[in-house]
Amino acid sequence: MESDSQSTEQGERLRRWRWLPYAAFLAVVTILAIPILKNIGNWGICDWDLFTTLHAAAVSAITDYGQFPFWNPYIGGGNILFAHPEVPVLNPMFGLLLFFGALIGLKLQVLVVYFLGMTGFYKLARKLGISFYGAFIPPLVYMLSSYLTLHFAAGHIPFHYFSALPWLVFFYKKSLDKPIHILSAGGVVAFVILGSGAAVPLLFSLFFLFIISLFDINRETRFKPPLYAIGSGICGVLFAAVKFFPMYDYLSRFPWIPEGTVQSTPLSVLPKMFFAINQSPFADHIQGHIWGWHEYGAFIGPLVMILAVLALIFRIKKDWPYLALAVISLILVLGSFLPPWSPWDLLHKLPGFESIRVPSRFSLLALFAIAILAGRGVDIVLSLFKFRKGALTLVIFTAVLGTHLYICMPILGETFTRKPEPPAFNVDFKQAMGDPNHMYSAFQANRGTIRAAWLSAYRPGRGILDYNNRASEWYSDANAVEVIKRDFSPNRISFDLLTARGGILVISQGYDTGWRRTDGGEISSYQDLISFGVSPSDNRVEIYYYPDYFNLGLLVSVISILASLAGPVLYRRLR
Repeated sequence: MESDSQSTEQGERLRRWRWLPYAAFLAVVTILAIPILKNIGNWGICDWDLFTTLHAAAVSAITDYGQFPFWNPYIGGGNILFAHPEVPVLNPMFGLLLFFGALIGLKLQVLVVYFLGMTGFYKLARKLGISFYGAFIPPLVYMLSSYLTLHFAAGHIPFHYFSALPWLVFFYKKSLDKPIHILSAGGVVAFVILGSGAAVPLLFSLFFLFIISLFDINRETRFKPPLYAIGSGICGVLFAAVKFFPMYDYLSRFPWIPEGTVQSTPLSVLPKMFFAINQSPFADHIQGHIWGWHEYGAFIGPLVMILAVLALIFRIKKDWPYLALAVISLILVLGSFLPPWSPWDLLHKLPGFESIRVPSRFSLLALFAIAILAGRGVDIVLSLFKFRKGALTLVIFTAVLGTHLYICMPILGETFTRKPEPPAFNVDFKQAMGDPNHMYSAFQANRGTIRAAWLSAYRPGRGILDYNNRASEWYSDANAVEVIKRDFSPNRISFDLLTARGGILVISQGYDTGWRRTDGGEISSYQDLISFGVSPSDNRVEIYYYPDYFNLGLLVSVISILASLAGPVLYRRLR
């Protein structure tokens, strides 16, 4: 009876302190904000220029033109925008960009995803049976590993959505008890798709969830776990069909196979990935590879590893799946060590996975597993010592946090060191050859960049150029069609024209099947640019962009969301 009384008292005490983890993680985010907010006006290094431009184009379409951001005229001579897998529009975090602008909004988003990921992993740890005290550690190991911080520093905005992975696994685990949470897990998948994570984070998250589900198969559950995992992915696709359908249509027509794919990771690099103190994006721990250290670093530190090993020593019969996950992850990280039969080679042939350019990215799965084992290890330490659990947890928390902040803070401090390059704004939009490393500057000048950085779903730069690489906005053979006036906006362009006998007008915007004429006339592709016929009676021609399958996707999304809301209510009433 006394033991039951003590247990009840302890449970009541923990309930009174249930706000503490969220306050602690908010404090951690506040510390992380220092190097970010310190240089709030600076531009970022590496891919920050590209992704800032990409997101700024979406914001500008709404705020400057009052249009839904379907088309991006600023990059590569014109490319998809809403259907791009790495552009958020209908995601809640896009509100930060609308309110603060892309330059500041993306920086604030980094802080949001740190908090989102840490709180999600805390809830997952508790769901997995880790104690109130032990659950403080896994969020630090996962979110404050140099893996995510390095990718954030390199401007890999899609990696923000790996903060949703703990939430996805959390709701999947809840679905094993209450299948209704398949819908919750599907909501997380939709959050990733509608955000910037519909490429790498989506593939990795669903792949990882499926592997976890295989370890959950037993005599009682049979094959329910993998079916629930697959069901979560299907629900997410249906909820986000408004984006997924146009995106899939485009990528199926123009699949992205990256150039310069790294096929292997030297075995000697693994200790540096996880334990090297210098995790700067400019570190030279690896030689002879085209990608920098931001693609390899995954610091966990010796203390975390000791805690994880403790969990395996004392709980190997229960926690062996996490060891297996870590081993699977590291085998994939090694890449093509036994071509063509190594797991990386086989996985790299599957749809979507062929776009992954570096096998070292799979170290995230090992981090996830090690984070859980570290939480288990804290519980074992607490069970071995008799003094106050709170004090001992605080010591461990401080040690892990201090170590990871020591690694991460300098990385964030190196991120926003590029001084702004504000150019003079031009009223009339025009294409220019441009510099792929200064696309945001060109965007601010209301100029497109034809020679743009290559990115998933982008096609090679396309435009009308003369022998001196000077760009023109339109072309007609033998000047058969004369443009008197052009009214330009991202999704819609109108031309006042003059022609005596008719002809073909080619304009300097990339062609896609979504381009249409308001008068129903035909639009075709000429050297991958928009072209259309003009007759003597065509004094004005207006074209607009509206992606294929958007309406179908919107209908499916609305029906799926309404069904997910109404279904549980009807089920409870019919029981």
